[in-house]
Amino acid sequence: MGGAHVIASVGSADRTSGLTELGAHEVVVGLEGIDRPVDLILDNVGGPQLAAAWELLAPGGGVQNIGWASNEPAVFAPYSLFFIGSPKTMSTFGDIHEIGPDLATLLEFVAAGRLSPEVDWRGSWEHVTEAAQALLNRRIAGKAVLDIEPAAGD
Repeated sequence: MGGAHVIASVGSADRTSGLTELGAHEVVVGLEGIDRPVDLILDNVGGPQLAAAWELLAPGGGVQNIGWASNEPAVFAPYSLFFIGSPKTMSTFGDIHEIGPDLATLLEFVAAGRLSPEVDWRGSWEHVTEAAQALLNRRIAGKAVLDIEPAAGD
């Protein structure tokens, strides 16, 4: 919606379905095929892919680490985080201090039909372990939503 050229990266070819309809201009498996520097990367894989993503950043670019599905360490080549020129940045989801305004904007987009949250699993909060395991095992192609019922008498 902001005019960016979006490249969606998936873990396997069978997860590419529907991404261009959601706004991706290109869909790649892993980071293969990305042959030019990029300005922003949202990475939820971590591990070796996070280190490779860092190398793809354009001067002044940033990578936002929002997960670690690989469960593998990220190993950066010596001196790859230090260089002369426009700085690149890496931050984590936990670096955000004030999320309220951003969440409000996203909710407005969803309410207006401009953004689809792509919910693939929905269930009671009592099944939080099941939902978390499904997300960690990558059995969900989208978001998991936990429903919280009001307490009796509320």
